[in-house]
Order: sequence, then C-alpha cells, then structure tokens
Amino acid sequence: MSRSRSFNRFHRYLARQKRRGLRAVLPQFQDAREHQESSTNCSDGVLRRLSLREMELDLMEAEA
Repeated sequence: MSRSRSFNRFHRYLARQKRRGLRAVLPQFQDAREHQESSTNCSDGVLRRLSLREMELDLMEAEA
C-alpha cells in the first residue's frame, strides 16, 4: 500500500471514530436542550396566566 493511501485510510478511520464518539455524547445534549425548552415553555405559561389574571382584575374594577 502506498504511503498516501495508508495516510488517507488512517484519517478516514480517525474521522469514523470521532463521529462515533460524537454520536454517543449527542443524546445527553439533546436531553439538556429539551429540558431548557420545557423550562422556557413553563415560564411562558406562567406569564400568560398572570396577564389573563390582570385583565380579569381590570374588568372587575371597571364593572365596579
């Protein structure tokens, strides 16, 4: 095998190993991202409920 061919094969091998390693770690980052998204969704819900409550209070004050 020529030197350049073995060099290319070795670097393809290293790239494959690196991709496998990244795939093994990737699910952990996806779980963390889903947790962050769910926490922001929760805060959006809280803000929405507070704004609705304020609107109801304003309507009650206007009726009185």
